[in-house]
Amino acid sequence: MNVKKSKIEATVETPTEALEMPAEAVEFAQKSIEQVKVVFEKATDVAEKATEVAQDNVQVLEAVASAYKSGVVDFQKKAMEFTQKNMEQAFAFSRKLFSTKEFGEILSLQQNFVKDQAEAFKTQAGELNEIAMRLSSETAKPMQNSLTKSFKDFSKSFAA
Repeated sequence: MNVKKSKIEATVETPTEALEMPAEAVEFAQKSIEQVKVVFEKATDVAEKATEVAQDNVQVLEAVASAYKSGVVDFQKKAMEFTQKNMEQAFAFSRKLFSTKEFGEILSLQQNFVKDQAEAFKTQAGELNEIAMRLSSETAKPMQNSLTKSFKDFSKSFAA
């Protein structure tokens, strides 16, 4: 019985021949693979650097927050100390004022109190200003150091 084979069966039975690609195609494929490898390595480097920058930024923000918190606490403590001192002086003035019987003595007490309070206010404002300036400086220092480092790193990478 002689049965004709279908075209599909004939194709399946014939061994496949090795395909030979032109040399230009092989060279192009190899170059493409190398280029993809280089791009991937650069992308990996950029991602690593971005991660380092993010970690540095977190550290800088933590340093800024710590300096700010410490400075604000100092400022608040000093302000409360001044408030307490001023209230004590006001109460002392009130006690003296109510125990005085002569009008001239009342005027003298009031003038001295106002003069003393003005001096105290000047001193207190100076101390609070000093704390505020220190707070500002200490809070800005980590940010300034980070920016300086970033510019140096950028200059190095730009020069390379």
